[in-house]
Amino acid sequence: MCQQASTAVATASAAEAVQARSALEGVLMSLNEVGDKFFIKTMMSVPPTKACRTEAAAVATLAAEQKWASLPAAVAKLEKATQALVTKAKMDGTTIT
Repeated sequence: MCQQASTAVATASAAEAVQARSALEGVLMSLNEVGDKFFIKTMMSVPPTKACRTEAAAVATLAAEQKWASLPAAVAKLEKATQALVTKAKMDGTTIT
């Protein structure tokens, strides 16, 4: 979903789309960092993962419909959801036995 949103804003020239483009690149980098983590591979239905997917879908929809004015708020929600997911995915202090 994030990749779809990124692709949709890649060619847009609206100021909101330009801002969203750099934010989405950051989100994609964060997700790529944790893509191979045990948490991401095994817990796709937990709330942080679902929230991230939901927010990414919302951003992709806004971008596809070119609703640029609503994009900054949606991207901010996606960034927050991504940060929560990355924190959970790193599983700092968790021992898997």
